[in-house]
Amino acid sequence: MSYTALYRRLRPQSFDDVIGQEHLVKTLKNQIKNNRINHAYLFCGTRGTGKTSTAKIFARAVNCTSEGEKPCNECSICKNIMENRSINVVEIDAASNNGVDNVREIIEEVKYPPTEGRYKVYIIDEVHMLTQGAFNALLKTLEEPPEHVVFILATTDPQKLPVTILSRCQRFDFHRISRSEMAAELKKDMANEGVSITDGAIDYVARLSDGAMRDALSILDQCMSFYYGEEITEEKIMAITGSVDSGVLFELTDAISDGDCAACLAVIERVRSGGRDILNFTNDLVMHFRNLLLAVSTDKNGDVLDYSAEYIDRLYEQGKRVSYDYILELIRDFSELCGRIRYSSSPGVLLEVACIKACTPVTEDGSGAVEKRLSRLEAMLEKGIPAAVREKPAAARAPEPKPEKPVLQKAVPEDVKNVIKSWKDFVKSIDSPLLRAAMSESVEAAYLNDDMPALVCDNKLSAAKCEAERSSIKNELAKFFGKEFEFKIMLKDEYSKAHEEIYGTDDEELKFKNAREELEDKFGSIPIDIT
Repeated sequence: MSYTALYRRLRPQSFDDVIGQEHLVKTLKNQIKNNRINHAYLFCGTRGTGKTSTAKIFARAVNCTSEGEKPCNECSICKNIMENRSINVVEIDAASNNGVDNVREIIEEVKYPPTEGRYKVYIIDEVHMLTQGAFNALLKTLEEPPEHVVFILATTDPQKLPVTILSRCQRFDFHRISRSEMAAELKKDMANEGVSITDGAIDYVARLSDGAMRDALSILDQCMSFYYGEEITEEKIMAITGSVDSGVLFELTDAISDGDCAACLAVIERVRSGGRDILNFTNDLVMHFRNLLLAVSTDKNGDVLDYSAEYIDRLYEQGKRVSYDYILELIRDFSELCGRIRYSSSPGVLLEVACIKACTPVTEDGSGAVEKRLSRLEAMLEKGIPAAVREKPAAARAPEPKPEKPVLQKAVPEDVKNVIKSWKDFVKSIDSPLLRAAMSESVEAAYLNDDMPALVCDNKLSAAKCEAERSSIKNELAKFFGKEFEFKIMLKDEYSKAHEEIYGTDDEELKFKNAREELEDKFGSIPIDIT
């Protein structure tokens, strides 16, 4: 016989085997016991929580001929259903049989009574995938089916079902399986399979599966194959799933909190060179920020966090060093990052940029970012470092004599206009390839009738990059034009508003602006007109 996947082989075979769903198991057992079986049920919940398995158990139970506990799994009807030989239990995949014609076949079949047992049971899995026409065709039969028919609709997205369908069914919501219940069940299953596995590995799999038993069994099945005959440890689970040790998450969070970009990039490089999945790592990082928030907010309440006491203590100590508001902003920013990484061809770069931005929150308006900037300034002042000077590493502060810089003349408005005219040539002259690429792609020079140019940025990320590299840009401007320039950094919307306030908008300009916006909607961004 060919190998059967672990999650299929360990499917629950009776109501008592269904874990984490006592609220609905009790109801179904009472309905069968008291002969109060409804004509239509809706089983909804996240993946891997037992919807289809419970539907199959219920189909056997309503037809079981045993006098005792139902289903008995011993009578001929139970055995036929378990071996998929019964024509009275029909399982339909609505993802691939979702048309009106498929529903019409069901309507024609329900007219005929069962060949054995009391009920014909139709289990329609992923029912939310049915078309609107198919739902309409099913309505009347679902409302008043023959007495010998029971419908069980299973779905992960009940909000996609029409209200007319929902009102005709008894709804049962399957809960996510708790971590403690799942760990106990997995430990028992692994003992029955003769697999040596540590408690730490069991707990990690239960945490990783997020309440879905099928996910947990699939992970263990893969580990059993890869480490056949070996003891399965938490480290081996991490290697299989592309996850990282929690110590790495603490290390990266400390680096972000300290504003140490180099340490952040070093951690990310270790994660990437170790073959870890960037999306999984970012999800783990968001969960770590969430745990930090809970540890501080609930004062190390173990019932909320459901982790070891040692881990919670470490979370609490780190959480005290990171402000409450800043943790909230990190959760928001890195949660959004997970969505972008999912569809990116360069996930590592996006993570690096997000960490650098978190280390130097120069453009964020949130209270957490402002508090972080203030605390950093206070720390610099305590060390005797002027607030306007960025702290440099010890190696860069070696007492070596530096050549005196030539005193440059201050730029005047004519020089500012020259910067705007020569902007493209200036960008090409920048020595740093990264800075040159950033300036050429999303930054333009513009003028607002004062004595300094404005660097107009397409987005906040570009503005943050310019702010972080302000001194480098000033040096490049001085080297190219031979004069010292001060400049302001603005977003495109801010510049447009300021330009309109200074110069106004006549009819011709308004027409041009409207036409330009229409073109941008169709063809993307158009470079700012700086002439």
